Amino acid sequence: MAASDPFPADQSAFPHWVAWGSLAIALALFFANTVPAVRERASLQATEDQLKSLRSRTDRELARVLPSTPGGSGERGEDLQELLLAIDRMGWTPDELLRAVPEPVVPKLEPVDQPGEPAPADPLIRVEPPVRR
Repeated sequence: MAASDPFPADQSAFPHWVAWGSLAIALALFFANTVPAVRERASLQATEDQLKSLRSRTDRELARVLPSTPGGSGERGEDLQELLLAIDRMGWTPDELLRAVPEPVVPKLEPVDQPGEPAPADPLIRVEPPVRR
């Protein structure tokens, strides 16, 4: 028996085979789980970018349309915050103001069809019969 021989002839190579097989299985499991996760992460980042873009477009449109937001295009007097402050300066709450101011009177419109005449599809629109000459 030589002192420099690391693998004696009577020793089996089975543990090396088990180690290499275990390494191959571990690598297969690692890549089988990692590759789909990387694809999903890229997909989620793309979705996040799309949602950020939509959110910024929505915020810009709301700022353009709503007068009470910074950068809004509303006229002075259309700002809801200013309206609430004016109600507060009067010493009222919005609910008290609504109870104090009467409801606007909306006139009732009567149908314009004549007796004996068939009612039109819309009772507020009068259909004139054709004039004979």
